[in-house]
Amino acid sequence: MSAVLARRQTALQAWLRSGDAAVRTHVATPPQVQADAATRLRIYADGYRLRLIEVLADDFPVLAQRLGAERFHALAGDYLEDHPSTQPSVRHLGHAFADWLSQQHGSEVEVWELARFEWAQGEVFDAADAQAIALAEVAALPVEAWPTLQLSFQPALRALHLHTAVPALVMAHAADAPLPDRLAPDPAHWLLWRQDFDVHWRRLPEDEAHALQHMRDGGHFEALCAQLEAAHGPDAPLRAVGLFKRWIHDGLVTALQAAPPTTSEH
Repeated sequence: MSAVLARRQTALQAWLRSGDAAVRTHVATPPQVQADAATRLRIYADGYRLRLIEVLADDFPVLAQRLGAERFHALAGDYLEDHPSTQPSVRHLGHAFADWLSQQHGSEVEVWELARFEWAQGEVFDAADAQAIALAEVAALPVEAWPTLQLSFQPALRALHLHTAVPALVMAHAADAPLPDRLAPDPAHWLLWRQDFDVHWRRLPEDEAHALQHMRDGGHFEALCAQLEAAHGPDAPLRAVGLFKRWIHDGLVTALQAAPPTTSEH
């Protein structure tokens, strides 16, 4: 690439991103072209902005339908003013959209929670692959390994706490059905994960949500049983094992770790 071309591309990028008028010195206007440089540049800038809004609409299709084209276009445009594209790939463009909506329109909980859920779906779909373990690996563990047992989880997993049942909107959109009316408050924990190339999600019971977080934070099986004991009493170990089985069945667990047994010196 020549130095002149590089300078022109940099100047055009600055114009598209921030309206820097220095690019006009690089724009020639042949006699047969009626539009002046400013008009022609504006066409490029408008096209660039519209394309980025289309990218956001592709990443948040349910939100776009919920809000309607006009309002989504306006919100997306305002978001781009505060968060212009900074990465070579537009895949990352909407990473702050949900937080931005929460800050700018905090009272519309359904709006920003729907954005959070849709972005989590995209992250789960794009996350790196990881080989899930089989249930037989757990069954083969020696008894003495269980108290210090830890789990590693696949990257394609997200846990959310939502105040509204926005997954109902996502399911209706996927079924090409009318979206439900305004959602009533419905606080709940949700798990999203990828299995067999599909993104899945389900509502989590309160104890499972806390148990999953405990194990993702590096907790041990023995401490998990103690955590579950308040709700399940002497059945806490059975509940913990049942959760392990469900997580392994869903392909969430990628590795087991247990501290080696200590030996006494004589």
